[in-house]
This record gives sequence, structure tokens and C-alpha cells, in this order.
Amino acid sequence: MKTAVVIGSTGLIGSLVVKKLARDSVFSQIIAIVRNKASLTDIAFSNPKVRLLQFDFKNWPELEVQVSSNIGTSEASFFCCLGTSITQAGSQEAFKKVDYGYVVTFAKLAKSCRAQQLLIVSALGANKNSKNFYNKTKGEMEEAVQREFSGALHFLRPSLLLGERKDFRLIERIAVLLAPIYSPLLMGSLRKYRPVSAEKVAQAMLLLASKKISTGMFLENHDLLKIGGG
Repeated sequence: MKTAVVIGSTGLIGSLVVKKLARDSVFSQIIAIVRNKASLTDIAFSNPKVRLLQFDFKNWPELEVQVSSNIGTSEASFFCCLGTSITQAGSQEAFKKVDYGYVVTFAKLAKSCRAQQLLIVSALGANKNSKNFYNKTKGEMEEAVQREFSGALHFLRPSLLLGERKDFRLIERIAVLLAPIYSPLLMGSLRKYRPVSAEKVAQAMLLLASKKISTGMFLENHDLLKIGGG
């Protein structure tokens, strides 16, 4: 039996990952970590394969006990779909708490639970030496996770994500609306910056986890654009 553990499971990518895992025969159990069970409306979360664990992002040791108990002796793959924006978080400090702190702590949890593999949504341009705070944070996160987790590790680095978010992000919304106009203009070396659908990112995570495709540690945006979402 194989178990999938998904954090950030109600977000744009996470909800699609849960939906795809629920339909996939490779995984017999999906543990979806959510903030509020009562607010869930997606039918995928009512699938009998899906177990919901409510978590307030405070008591990580208790979450580890619950996750470990649910995994039992099965093989486990951990999916991290956490992510926010500086505007949404309210400050650089709050942003880093989520996109660095929570992600690295989840990697530690994956290690403690003896996960076979860990898949993390990062970002195009992630680089610890970047002068851009967002990209620098993502790069520092990737480096810290590599120190913490020694199993099979994959970072997915998408560009602007296309899809219907539950939360409203004005700048991203404008960029998404304009994507059909400017995306075809991104040719040659600029092609890697083209927006990518959240569907493709979720599909890539499933294909990697079920070993239907193979790649190195990093799956870049241009690789994601080639993957069929659906």
C-alpha cells in the first residue's frame, strides 16, 4: 500500500493534486492536511481514499504523530504545495514564515515519517544568491530542504500559475488575464517564462510520484510546459 501526504491541499495546486491522487490506482490512501475541515466543498475531499487531518500550523509534533499513525507501514510520498505571496502574507517576514519555515518543517516531518520521496512546489528563478527577496527565499528553502531530507527529492519550479484561485491576488489576476496576449510573444530564451497551468504542475507531481516520468532534482518551468495536464 502506498500513501500520499499532501500539505497545502486546499490551494490552487494542492486541491488538484488531491483530486488526481484520489483517481490514481498507485496510491491507496491520501492524507490531506487542511486548516478547516468544515470549509471544504471540493468533492475530491469526500473520496473514501482521502483522510483529512486538521492542522493549525502550530503544533507540528502532534501533526507528526497523526501522520505517522495514519501511514503505518505503507510507503509514503509527501507533497508540499504550500505557497503565498508577500502581498497576501502582509510582510516579507510573514511570507518567509510560510514559504521557508513551514516548508522546511514539513521536510523534517517527511524525514521523521521515513517518506520515500518528497515533492515540493518552488518557483522559477529560485536562487539563494538572488537580489530578489522572493527568489532568494525560495532558493534558501531549497537548500535547507536538501540538508533535511535525504530521500528522493524533487523541486518543481513553475512560472506564473494559470488557474482559478480561491484567494484573490490582484497582480496575479491581471497577469493571468493578459497571459493569452503576451505568452505567445515569449520566444527563444524567454520561452521559459511562459505562464503554466496549475493542472500541469499537479500532473507532473503525480507522474513523478508514481514514477511514470523520471527527472533530476529540479523540474523547471520549460519542462512543466511540456507535460500534458488532464
